[in-house]
Amino acid sequence: MEKKKFTFKKAVSIVLGIIFVLAVVGGIGYLVKSNSKENEVFLTRKPSIQNLDDKVMATGKIEPREEIEIKPNISGIIQSINVDEGDKVVAGQLLATIRIVPNVTDVNNATMNVNNSQIQLSNAKINVDNQQKQFAMQEKLYKQGVISKQEYITSQQQLQTTLQQQKLAVQQLNAAQKQLQIVRTGATPELQSMATTQIRAKAAGTVLEIPVKVGSQVIEANAFNAGTTICSIADLNSLIFKGDIDEAQAGKLKQGMEMNVVIGALQNKTFPGKLTLIAPKGTEESGTIKFAVEGDVYNKTGEYIRAGFSANGEILLSSQKNALLLDESLIQYEKGNNKAFVEVKQPNGSFKKVYVKLGASDGINVQVLSGIDKNAEVKVWNPSDKDKEELKDAQKK
Repeated sequence: MEKKKFTFKKAVSIVLGIIFVLAVVGGIGYLVKSNSKENEVFLTRKPSIQNLDDKVMATGKIEPREEIEIKPNISGIIQSINVDEGDKVVAGQLLATIRIVPNVTDVNNATMNVNNSQIQLSNAKINVDNQQKQFAMQEKLYKQGVISKQEYITSQQQLQTTLQQQKLAVQQLNAAQKQLQIVRTGATPELQSMATTQIRAKAAGTVLEIPVKVGSQVIEANAFNAGTTICSIADLNSLIFKGDIDEAQAGKLKQGMEMNVVIGALQNKTFPGKLTLIAPKGTEESGTIKFAVEGDVYNKTGEYIRAGFSANGEILLSSQKNALLLDESLIQYEKGNNKAFVEVKQPNGSFKKVYVKLGASDGINVQVLSGIDKNAEVKVWNPSDKDKEELKDAQKK
């Protein structure tokens, strides 16, 4: 009986001993794990002292302030083109000539009008001849006292009327003959200097585009038809920037603000400018509201800027000189009160939570008004793939 009791006590002691050993091992493991966490290496970033510009960016392109489309006022076929794209022209310079292709219907109608006018003139001449004879007889009778003065005056007026009708018939015949000549050739001798077959520049500038070629058919510009554009001309020394901005930025802008126009095709060369227009009405594009903006471009260096170059318009709202800037992605916010804070590395390697007061932001960097100084090492709590590679390199060293 005593032997069995001794064996049970011994078994209990062994079990308790095993439990104790496991607890000690677990505690040591926890401490080791905790120490390894405390010694975990984090990548850090320091703030920098820079100027911070708060600006609005508009995307768009360069366009001429005024582009003139040259169109004919008579239909026909392009016979010659006297300029090339890129040529500089002066007002009145010959750009192209048009060969008239007579329309059979128009020629027939014009010919019929001439024939009718000739018949009317012939009838008018007969009437004048008859009226002159009648007047001569009435005049003789009046002098003899056979008819009254009123009858004499009436006869005289009838003669004047027939003479006026003859004059009008002559004018109608001339007009019909000129119309026939215009239908056939496009001009008349006395209007040769204003011949519509000669297309001339209406203003000085650079030829931007010639969308037609020799042999192309062109249509006249009139009240019912826009007409065919033979070429477009613009003054490339007078350019504007046209672009658009998001609705969130439109409220920050005012006409007259200074802007910089950056042209990528010219190695991101910057030209000064001034905001001249903010559209009063926005348009929806891909689910967002955009507002059109325009601005003058000042080309003080005489750089050759081509119409249609893509460009960005940078409109400066405010500028902070020598500001303490931190990468905005390093800022964390407390849940509930949304207070901004960063984790700053301490001398022992641990990190301390520090509240910061923030200022302006350009979307990448944010101004830190208080909480840390330029020597603070701030934890990168959301490292990118590139940051992780840097961290691995740091751990190897």
